[in-house]
Amino acid sequence: MRAIVFRSYGGSAVLEAADLPTPEPGRGQLLVRVRASSVNPIDWKVASGKFRPILRAHFPQVPGYDVAGEVVRWGPGVTGFAAGARVHARLIEGAACAEYTLARPQMITPIPAGMDFTTAAGLPLAGMTALQGLRDAGGMPLHGAKQRVLVMGASGGVGHLAVQIARAAGATVIGVCSAKNRALVQGLGAQEVIDYGAAEPYRDLAPCNIVLDCVGESPAAWLPHLVPAGRFVSIVPSPAVFLRSAWSFFSGKKVRPVFLKANEADLRILDDLASAGKLRVVVDQRFPLEELRAAWDRSIAGHAVGKIIIDVAPAASAA
Repeated sequence: MRAIVFRSYGGSAVLEAADLPTPEPGRGQLLVRVRASSVNPIDWKVASGKFRPILRAHFPQVPGYDVAGEVVRWGPGVTGFAAGARVHARLIEGAACAEYTLARPQMITPIPAGMDFTTAAGLPLAGMTALQGLRDAGGMPLHGAKQRVLVMGASGGVGHLAVQIARAAGATVIGVCSAKNRALVQGLGAQEVIDYGAAEPYRDLAPCNIVLDCVGESPAAWLPHLVPAGRFVSIVPSPAVFLRSAWSFFSGKKVRPVFLKANEADLRILDDLASAGKLRVVVDQRFPLEELRAAWDRSIAGHAVGKIIIDVAPAASAA
Protein backbone atom coordinates (compact mmCIF):
# COMPACT_ATOMS: atom_id res chain seq x y z
CA MET A 1 0.00 0.00 0.00
CA ARG A 2 1.01 3.64 -0.48
CA ALA A 3 1.94 5.43 2.72
CA ILE A 4 3.85 8.41 4.05
CA VAL A 5 6.32 7.69 6.86
CA PHE A 6 9.07 9.32 8.89
CA ARG A 7 12.12 7.33 9.94
CA SER A 8 13.69 9.85 12.32
CA TYR A 9 12.67 12.87 14.36
CA GLY A 10 12.61 16.27 12.69
CA GLY A 11 10.45 18.71 10.73
CA SER A 12 8.32 18.11 7.67
CA ALA A 13 11.45 17.23 5.69
CA VAL A 14 11.59 13.82 7.43
CA LEU A 15 8.40 12.73 5.63
CA GLU A 16 8.85 10.36 2.71
CA ALA A 17 6.73 8.13 0.51
CA ALA A 18 6.87 4.40 1.19
CA ASP A 19 5.42 1.17 -0.10
CA LEU A 20 4.37 -0.85 2.96
CA PRO A 21 2.62 -4.19 3.43
CA THR A 22 -1.12 -3.85 3.99
CA PRO A 23 -1.63 -4.48 7.72
CA GLU A 24 -3.59 -7.55 8.82
CA PRO A 25 -6.18 -7.00 11.56
CA GLY A 26 -5.54 -8.91 14.75
CA ARG A 27 -7.88 -9.63 17.63
CA GLY A 28 -10.08 -6.61 18.35
CA GLN A 29 -9.01 -4.71 15.23
CA LEU A 30 -10.58 -3.61 11.96
CA LEU A 31 -8.85 -2.91 8.68
CA VAL A 32 -10.07 0.38 7.22
CA ARG A 33 -9.54 1.58 3.65
CA VAL A 34 -8.62 5.23 4.16
CA ARG A 35 -10.40 7.80 2.02
CA ALA A 36 -9.36 10.95 3.88
CA SER A 37 -7.42 12.17 6.88
CA SER A 38 -6.62 15.59 8.32
CA VAL A 39 -3.63 17.39 9.76
CA ASN A 40 -3.47 18.22 13.46
CA PRO A 41 -0.55 19.94 15.24
CA ILE A 42 0.06 16.79 17.26
CA ASP A 43 1.12 15.06 14.01
CA TRP A 44 4.20 17.21 13.46
CA LYS A 45 4.84 17.72 17.16
CA VAL A 46 5.21 13.96 17.63
CA ALA A 47 7.51 13.83 14.60
CA SER A 48 9.62 16.66 16.04
CA GLY A 49 10.41 14.56 19.11
CA LYS A 50 8.84 17.18 21.40
CA PHE A 51 6.60 14.58 23.03
CA ARG A 52 9.21 11.82 23.04
CA PRO A 53 8.89 11.08 26.79
CA ILE A 54 5.15 10.30 26.46
CA LEU A 55 4.53 9.70 22.72
CA ARG A 56 7.52 7.86 21.35
CA ALA A 57 7.56 7.21 17.61
CA HIS A 58 8.10 3.68 16.29
CA PHE A 59 10.11 4.01 13.10
CA PRO A 60 9.12 3.90 10.35
CA GLN A 61 6.06 5.71 11.66
CA VAL A 62 2.96 6.49 9.59
CA PRO A 63 1.49 9.78 10.90
CA GLY A 64 -2.12 10.89 11.14
CA TYR A 65 -4.75 10.44 13.85
CA ASP A 66 -7.97 11.30 11.98
CA VAL A 67 -9.38 8.72 9.60
CA ALA A 68 -12.46 8.44 7.39
CA GLY A 69 -12.94 5.43 5.17
CA GLU A 70 -14.56 2.05 4.73
CA VAL A 71 -14.35 -1.19 6.68
CA VAL A 72 -12.54 -3.91 4.73
CA ARG A 73 -12.32 -6.80 7.20
CA TRP A 74 -11.75 -7.49 10.89
CA GLY A 75 -9.98 -9.78 13.29
CA PRO A 76 -11.30 -12.20 15.93
CA GLY A 77 -13.54 -10.71 18.59
CA VAL A 78 -14.97 -7.94 16.41
CA THR A 79 -18.70 -7.94 15.70
CA GLY A 80 -21.31 -5.49 14.46
CA PHE A 81 -19.49 -4.27 11.35
CA ALA A 82 -20.11 -4.90 7.67
CA ALA A 83 -17.59 -4.80 4.85
CA GLY A 84 -17.87 -1.50 3.02
CA ALA A 85 -19.41 0.37 5.98
CA ARG A 86 -18.39 4.04 6.03
CA VAL A 87 -16.70 4.91 9.33
CA HIS A 88 -14.53 7.54 10.96
CA ALA A 89 -12.44 7.73 14.11
CA ARG A 90 -9.62 9.33 16.03
CA LEU A 91 -7.00 6.60 15.96
CA ILE A 92 -5.17 5.85 19.20
CA GLU A 93 -1.98 4.68 17.52
CA GLY A 94 -2.19 7.00 14.51
CA ALA A 95 -1.19 5.71 11.04
CA ALA A 96 -3.97 7.34 9.01
CA CYS A 97 -1.74 8.64 6.21
CA ALA A 98 -1.75 5.38 4.28
CA GLU A 99 -4.14 3.55 2.00
CA TYR A 100 -5.11 1.19 4.82
CA THR A 101 -4.95 1.42 8.58
CA LEU A 102 -6.04 -0.51 11.67
CA ALA A 103 -8.62 0.76 14.15
CA ARG A 104 -10.24 -0.38 17.36
CA PRO A 105 -14.02 -0.86 17.28
CA GLN A 106 -14.61 1.18 20.44
CA MET A 107 -13.18 4.24 18.69
CA ILE A 108 -15.06 3.87 15.39
CA THR A 109 -18.37 5.55 14.59
CA PRO A 110 -20.48 5.07 11.43
CA ILE A 111 -20.40 8.13 9.18
CA PRO A 112 -23.94 9.57 9.09
CA ALA A 113 -25.86 9.51 5.83
CA GLY A 114 -25.17 12.69 3.90
CA MET A 115 -21.79 13.37 5.52
CA ASP A 116 -18.87 13.30 3.09
CA PHE A 117 -15.41 11.91 3.81
CA THR A 118 -13.97 15.42 4.09
CA THR A 119 -16.18 16.37 7.03
CA ALA A 120 -15.81 12.91 8.52
CA ALA A 121 -12.01 13.23 8.46
CA GLY A 122 -11.91 16.75 9.84
CA LEU A 123 -14.21 16.18 12.79
CA PRO A 124 -12.80 13.55 15.21
CA LEU A 125 -9.68 14.93 16.93
CA ALA A 126 -10.45 18.65 16.71
CA GLY A 127 -14.16 18.19 17.41
CA MET A 128 -13.71 15.98 20.45
CA THR A 129 -11.02 18.33 21.80
CA ALA A 130 -13.42 21.26 21.51
CA LEU A 131 -16.31 19.29 23.01
CA GLN A 132 -14.35 17.98 25.97
CA GLY A 133 -12.68 21.33 26.56
CA LEU A 134 -16.03 23.12 26.80
CA ARG A 135 -18.10 20.43 28.52
CA ASP A 136 -15.65 18.58 30.76
CA ALA A 137 -12.95 21.13 31.57
CA GLY A 138 -15.16 24.18 31.16
CA GLY A 139 -18.31 22.85 32.78
CA MET A 140 -20.59 23.97 29.93
CA PRO A 141 -23.80 21.94 29.52
CA LEU A 142 -24.62 20.87 25.97
CA HIS A 143 -28.18 22.15 26.28
CA GLY A 144 -29.46 25.35 27.85
CA ALA A 145 -26.01 26.84 28.43
CA LYS A 146 -26.08 30.36 29.86
CA GLN A 147 -22.34 31.01 30.03
CA ARG A 148 -20.32 33.59 28.19
CA VAL A 149 -17.72 31.54 26.33
CA LEU A 150 -14.66 33.17 24.78
CA VAL A 151 -12.74 31.14 22.19
CA MET A 152 -9.13 32.15 21.50
CA GLY A 153 -8.17 31.07 17.99
CA ALA A 154 -11.80 30.99 16.87
CA SER A 155 -10.96 30.44 13.20
CA GLY A 156 -8.54 27.54 13.76
CA GLY A 157 -9.08 23.79 13.57
CA VAL A 158 -10.37 23.33 17.13
CA GLY A 159 -11.56 26.89 17.62
CA HIS A 160 -14.00 27.05 14.71
CA LEU A 161 -15.68 23.86 15.95
CA ALA A 162 -15.74 25.13 19.55
CA VAL A 163 -17.57 28.29 18.45
CA GLN A 164 -20.30 26.19 16.85
CA ILE A 165 -20.58 23.67 19.71
CA ALA A 166 -20.91 26.45 22.29
CA ARG A 167 -23.47 28.30 20.19
CA ALA A 168 -25.51 25.14 19.63
CA ALA A 169 -25.52 24.62 23.42
CA GLY A 170 -27.03 28.08 23.92
CA ALA A 171 -23.97 29.94 25.20
CA THR A 172 -23.07 33.50 24.30
CA VAL A 173 -19.93 33.11 22.19
CA ILE A 174 -17.09 35.59 21.84
CA GLY A 175 -14.63 34.64 19.10
CA VAL A 176 -11.08 36.00 19.02
CA CYS A 177 -9.40 35.97 15.59
CA SER A 178 -7.71 38.21 13.06
CA ALA A 179 -9.69 40.92 11.29
CA LYS A 180 -9.70 38.98 8.01
CA ASN A 181 -11.56 36.08 9.65
CA ARG A 182 -14.23 38.18 11.39
CA ALA A 183 -16.99 37.37 8.88
CA LEU A 184 -16.25 33.65 9.05
CA VAL A 185 -16.37 33.52 12.84
CA GLN A 186 -19.58 35.55 12.89
CA GLY A 187 -21.05 33.16 10.34
CA LEU A 188 -20.20 30.24 12.61
CA GLY A 189 -22.37 31.75 15.35
CA ALA A 190 -20.20 34.05 17.47
CA GLN A 191 -22.29 36.95 18.76
CA GLU A 192 -19.15 38.99 19.48
CA VAL A 193 -15.89 38.94 17.53
CA ILE A 194 -12.66 40.49 18.77
CA ASP A 195 -9.75 41.33 16.48
CA TYR A 196 -6.68 40.44 18.52
CA GLY A 197 -4.61 42.82 16.40
CA ALA A 198 -6.60 45.89 17.40
CA ALA A 199 -5.36 48.40 19.95
CA GLU A 200 -6.39 47.26 23.44
CA PRO A 201 -8.68 44.54 22.02
CA TYR A 202 -9.99 43.36 25.40
CA ARG A 203 -10.49 46.72 27.09
CA ASP A 204 -14.31 46.54 26.94
CA LEU A 205 -14.63 42.77 27.31
CA ALA A 206 -17.30 41.80 29.84
CA PRO A 207 -16.33 38.98 32.26
CA CYS A 208 -16.55 35.46 30.82
CA ASN A 209 -17.47 32.15 32.39
CA ILE A 210 -15.15 30.14 30.15
CA VAL A 211 -12.07 31.09 28.17
CA LEU A 212 -11.11 28.29 25.79
CA ASP A 213 -7.52 28.85 24.71
CA CYS A 214 -6.67 27.20 21.40
CA VAL A 215 -3.44 29.11 20.74
CA GLY A 216 -1.25 28.87 23.87
CA GLU A 217 -2.03 32.00 25.90
CA SER A 218 -0.78 32.71 29.42
CA PRO A 219 -3.53 31.95 31.95
CA ALA A 220 -2.39 34.83 34.18
CA ALA A 221 -3.38 37.35 31.51
CA TRP A 222 -6.89 35.93 31.27
CA LEU A 223 -7.86 35.38 34.89
CA PRO A 224 -8.93 39.04 35.27
CA HIS A 225 -11.42 38.49 32.42
CA LEU A 226 -13.18 35.61 34.21
CA VAL A 227 -16.18 35.77 36.52
CA PRO A 228 -15.36 34.75 40.13
CA ALA A 229 -16.03 31.05 39.41
CA GLY A 230 -14.85 31.14 35.79
CA ARG A 231 -12.55 28.68 34.05
CA PHE A 232 -9.55 29.13 31.80
CA VAL A 233 -9.27 26.01 29.65
CA SER A 234 -6.19 25.32 27.53
CA ILE A 235 -5.94 22.76 24.73
CA VAL A 236 -2.21 23.56 24.38
CA PRO A 237 -1.15 23.43 28.03
CA SER A 238 2.21 24.91 28.95
CA PRO A 239 4.11 24.52 32.26
CA ALA A 240 2.39 27.75 33.37
CA VAL A 241 -1.01 26.11 32.79
CA PHE A 242 -0.09 23.11 34.92
CA LEU A 243 1.27 25.31 37.71
CA ARG A 244 -1.81 27.53 37.66
CA SER A 245 -4.03 24.47 37.52
CA ALA A 246 -2.57 23.16 40.79
CA TRP A 247 -2.72 26.58 42.41
CA SER A 248 -6.29 27.22 41.25
CA PHE A 249 -7.48 24.21 43.27
CA PHE A 250 -7.69 26.67 46.16
CA SER A 251 -9.22 29.48 44.10
CA GLY A 252 -12.64 30.21 42.69
CA LYS A 253 -11.22 30.79 39.23
CA LYS A 254 -9.97 27.51 37.77
CA VAL A 255 -7.27 26.73 35.20
CA ARG A 256 -7.78 23.43 33.39
CA PRO A 257 -5.66 21.65 30.74
CA VAL A 258 -7.42 19.46 28.19
CA PHE A 259 -6.28 15.90 27.51
CA LEU A 260 -8.33 14.32 24.76
CA LYS A 261 -10.06 11.05 25.59
CA ALA A 262 -11.10 9.68 22.21
CA ASN A 263 -14.33 7.69 22.33
CA GLU A 264 -17.25 6.67 20.17
CA ALA A 265 -19.92 8.40 22.29
CA ASP A 266 -18.45 11.90 21.91
CA LEU A 267 -17.92 11.42 18.18
CA ARG A 268 -21.60 10.51 17.89
CA ILE A 269 -22.51 13.77 19.64
CA LEU A 270 -20.53 15.67 17.02
CA ASP A 271 -22.10 13.65 14.22
CA ASP A 272 -25.57 14.44 15.55
CA LEU A 273 -24.78 18.17 15.63
CA ALA A 274 -23.45 17.99 12.06
CA SER A 275 -26.50 16.05 10.86
CA ALA A 276 -28.75 18.68 12.45
CA GLY A 277 -26.94 21.44 10.54
CA LYS A 278 -25.40 22.91 13.71
CA LEU A 279 -21.78 21.94 13.06
CA ARG A 280 -19.70 22.08 9.91
CA VAL A 281 -16.04 21.58 9.12
CA VAL A 282 -14.46 24.57 7.41
CA VAL A 283 -11.79 23.37 4.99
CA ASP A 284 -8.67 25.51 4.82
CA GLN A 285 -6.94 23.55 2.06
CA ARG A 286 -6.82 20.05 0.60
CA PHE A 287 -3.69 18.09 -0.25
CA PRO A 288 -3.18 14.69 -1.86
CA LEU A 289 -1.37 12.13 0.29
CA GLU A 290 1.85 12.63 -1.66
CA GLU A 291 1.91 16.31 -0.62
CA LEU A 292 1.67 15.70 3.12
CA ARG A 293 4.91 17.62 3.64
CA ALA A 294 3.31 20.78 2.19
CA ALA A 295 0.23 20.20 4.34
CA TRP A 296 2.39 20.01 7.46
CA ASP A 297 4.20 23.20 6.47
CA ARG A 298 0.84 24.91 6.14
CA SER A 299 -0.12 23.75 9.66
CA ILE A 300 3.26 24.64 11.18
CA ALA A 301 2.98 28.18 9.80
CA GLY A 302 -0.06 28.63 12.06
CA HIS A 303 -2.35 30.46 9.66
CA ALA A 304 -4.76 27.70 8.64
CA VAL A 305 -8.44 28.62 8.79
CA GLY A 306 -10.40 25.53 9.78
CA LYS A 307 -9.03 22.10 8.89
CA ILE A 308 -6.36 20.90 6.48
CA ILE A 309 -7.63 17.78 4.71
CA ILE A 310 -5.56 14.96 3.22
CA ASP A 311 -7.18 13.17 0.28
CA VAL A 312 -5.78 9.66 0.51
CA ALA A 313 -8.07 8.18 -2.17
CA PRO A 314 -6.83 4.56 -2.03
CA ALA A 315 -6.98 2.31 -5.05
CA ALA A 316 -10.34 0.64 -5.62
CA SER A 317 -8.87 -2.85 -5.57
CA ALA A 318 -9.49 -4.98 -2.50
CA ALA A 319 -6.79 -5.35 0.11
